[in-house]
Amino acid sequence: MYGSIDRGQSVHLVADEPAARGALDVARSRPSREDVYLRLHTQIEELWTGLGGLPTPGEAGPIWLGIWLEEAHHSTALEGNTLVLKQVAELLAEGRAVGDKQLAEYMEVRGYASAAEWVYQQGLSSHEREPGRELMTVREVRDVHAAALRPVWDVAPHDHATRAEGPGSFREHDIHPFPEGMTPPAWPLVAAEVTGWVERVNRLVGR
Repeated sequence: MYGSIDRGQSVHLVADEPAARGALDVARSRPSREDVYLRLHTQIEELWTGLGGLPTPGEAGPIWLGIWLEEAHHSTALEGNTLVLKQVAELLAEGRAVGDKQLAEYMEVRGYASAAEWVYQQGLSSHEREPGRELMTVREVRDVHAAALRPVWDVAPHDHATRAEGPGSFREHDIHPFPEGMTPPAWPLVAAEVTGWVERVNRLVGR
């Protein structure tokens, strides 16, 4: 949030402003996180089975550049990063850290963008893939996680993480539920959950 509103102001806004009531209606109708994940899984399956995947960066370079910048911005913003899209673009395209932000914020964007770029480069259509080769492995997921987090971890490691919970590792403690109410799996189940997801991805058959 960019400011604070006291209790009296909040009550006044909700009671008297139609726009505020409309915002509450939108919040109530927002799909759950589980529904969003289910929708994403369905759309990925349709994309892969119907079209064989997305065009490669070599085939659609300018489009992928835009996706890369937007993804690096929005994905890190969801985690609280305050760089705006223009600052992200200048950081990644020109190597310039614009603005007066903490070093960790620039490194977070850098790490995420590097990991995303590697993922884009690995994308292969079904006819380009070696026979028997899996779409994805758990090792690759962990490598991408390490690439995304290592730059920011080097300057600002997570306060509650142990030495065994660094970039590329599974967490070894439970975390609080998300504000929307979703409860992350207990830490002993994380490795199995990731493995199960990778197995489901590898069952997709492209055109």
